[in-house]
Amino acid sequence: MNKIIQNLKNRNRISKLVFGVVIAILLIPVGLSFWKTTYGPDLFSVNRSQVSMKDLSLKNVLSNTFQDKVESACKNKIAFGNYWVRFHNEWQYRLFRASATEKLVLGKEDYFYEEMYITEYLGHNFIGDRLMKKRVEALKRLQEILKSEYNIDLIPVLEPGKAFFSPEFIPDRYHPEIKGRSNYESFVDWSQKLQVNYLDLNRYFSQYKKTAPHLLYSKYGVHWSTFGLWKAADTLTHFIERTTGLNLPDIQHVSDTNSTFNKDLDFDLEPPMNLLFPLPHETMNFPIKKIVNDSQHTKPKVLTVGDSYYWGLISSGYTTQMFSENTYWYYNKTKWPNIWAWNDTVNYAQIKQNVLEHRVILIMITDANIYKFSWEFVEQALLQFDPKNPVDRELLILNQLFRDNNFYNQLRIDALRKGIPFQEYIEQKIRERGGKPQ
Repeated sequence: MNKIIQNLKNRNRISKLVFGVVIAILLIPVGLSFWKTTYGPDLFSVNRSQVSMKDLSLKNVLSNTFQDKVESACKNKIAFGNYWVRFHNEWQYRLFRASATEKLVLGKEDYFYEEMYITEYLGHNFIGDRLMKKRVEALKRLQEILKSEYNIDLIPVLEPGKAFFSPEFIPDRYHPEIKGRSNYESFVDWSQKLQVNYLDLNRYFSQYKKTAPHLLYSKYGVHWSTFGLWKAADTLTHFIERTTGLNLPDIQHVSDTNSTFNKDLDFDLEPPMNLLFPLPHETMNFPIKKIVNDSQHTKPKVLTVGDSYYWGLISSGYTTQMFSENTYWYYNKTKWPNIWAWNDTVNYAQIKQNVLEHRVILIMITDANIYKFSWEFVEQALLQFDPKNPVDRELLILNQLFRDNNFYNQLRIDALRKGIPFQEYIEQKIRERGGKPQ
């Protein structure tokens, strides 16, 4: 009997010991959470939730807003939390070739895309030739007004899109063999018919791909490589010279460096994946350039309305050395360098005044953004430069439909659900808002 009692006591001690060890293990992350260094390397593009007593209100408690903030803040402060996130992402990618990164599409042979480029290439968001013609007619009208009356050159620059550049790696689930007409193709056709002066880097990159001595895109980048950036810069410089008659500073090649290290934007789709280990990089070329400016050269004042492709031209030093001044309006909404400051936006009422202060106006736009070409800049400028001739009402309604990305995405979803081609659904929405086909 005594042995049985002793065994029970021993088991009880062991059970308590095991229980204590388990509790200690569970409490270790909680205890370490007070030290920021235990979180692990910061996650890319992930903002840590913050909560304070200011968030504690009856309204927030009843709506569960406060509870959600507390839960999110606690999760963000768990010791080794960033490592666990990276481990989960690594597991998903290595075993299942999957990623939770927003907008990222893992193509064949580990070729990364952003989904909007596939959507554009396959023509899934084509607005139709009739509406695209109106867009290009408005562009032509503004281009002629600025040149004839003010000697200002308006130059649309079509930046490359990765799906157009390498469609062979698009995943089969998108059915790349079923390709419709795209906004890019329609824009180019109408620009040629209406004799619009434009630079097509999308076509140039596609043609140069076979003979380029270095990669124009990496597997893991959505933007052009550094080598591709400088090819684009050189082509853009010569195009501006031919258009304006100005002699811009010269771009001289100094030397070449090659590396697999993640520099600039060459592998810019990799960091958002927040993996535990780096991906195997291709050898990329990083040319070293020198821009020479002397008394024989002219540096024009340039206003650029553009998307994120233009960041590379800025960070490379090209814009500051090539132009005497370069105002940059990101998506025609915010101004560089404070492009995330939504309280400091472009004042549409002063567009004419801003345009007249520059010699060259660049609209730098990748093919995936052509469905909303110029982000309303052309139409807003026409309202001030040519007030006697009203801007086409259908264009104004089209801009309203595409102004909010969430609303635009919902339009695409609704069109799919109804089994209606996107261009027909957009025409329908324009009529509902009072637009009449002309």
